[in-house]
Amino acid sequence: MKNRNYIVHLAGIVAMIFWGMSFVWSTQVYENLNPTATIFLRLVVATIFLTAILFVFRLNEKVKKEHLGLFALAAMFEPFLYFIFEGYGLKNTSPIIGSGIIAMIPLVTPIAARIFLKERLTPMNIVGFITSFVGVIVLLLNKNLEFTASPKGILFLFGAVVVAVGYSIALIKLTKLYKPLTITWMQNIIGMIYFIPVVFIIERFEPSNFANVGGYIVPLVCLGVFCSSVAYALWAFTFSKLGASRANVYSNLIPVFTAIFSYFIIHEALTANKIIGILVVVVGLVLSQMKGTKQ
Repeated sequence: MKNRNYIVHLAGIVAMIFWGMSFVWSTQVYENLNPTATIFLRLVVATIFLTAILFVFRLNEKVKKEHLGLFALAAMFEPFLYFIFEGYGLKNTSPIIGSGIIAMIPLVTPIAARIFLKERLTPMNIVGFITSFVGVIVLLLNKNLEFTASPKGILFLFGAVVVAVGYSIALIKLTKLYKPLTITWMQNIIGMIYFIPVVFIIERFEPSNFANVGGYIVPLVCLGVFCSSVAYALWAFTFSKLGASRANVYSNLIPVFTAIFSYFIIHEALTANKIIGILVVVVGLVLSQMKGTKQ
């Protein structure tokens, strides 16, 4: 049983590594494409990849008609609304700041989980949540203790936080019905359908957008395969074992990995306050996973 627990936590960490890197990959693609086109193509790649995996290895499940509404709701939250908010938020902020605000999801999720899922938290879980949040705040401050981000970008990112909580509630219900790969596959297909009118009618995506495909194809494929396929499947698995509140604490690791990857790949400065923030986030994560007396 203990080995099984390690696998669950490892799955959550690996998912966060890929999503931490997604902020860097997205920034690279945005140099050539707008956020909605990027997300649509990312979902196309993810759908092709997951379809091949499911049918080649015969892992596909039959989805019941009565559950399509729940899948449609989950996909409306994420990837559709979440990626729109995150995409335009990231376009107006830096990768580290963007990932830092997204890491606030665990602070909102427990409230929703208590209301909709009747999940209970231990005092140690709550201490861990608060500690991680403090770490995220430190991560976002400059040396003068000021936030350095566009208000427009922050507003979009907070929108992403809200819809991510809605997705968490829908996801925990789906994990009781289907396997993680099936959930990820279905939400990507439905999400891709949602994006079609946005990309081709509103944004007017054209073949000319592929002119410089060589400049962004690698990060785009990485977004589709690792972030929209592998990471989401691992995340659904983690959710099914830990519940919404405890699983979402792993979101606090996203700015940690983003800061590290941004430093080495796109050379974003890794200052002392960011390093301190990273350490505090990790301490909070450890505390949040400790068991104690339930409230």
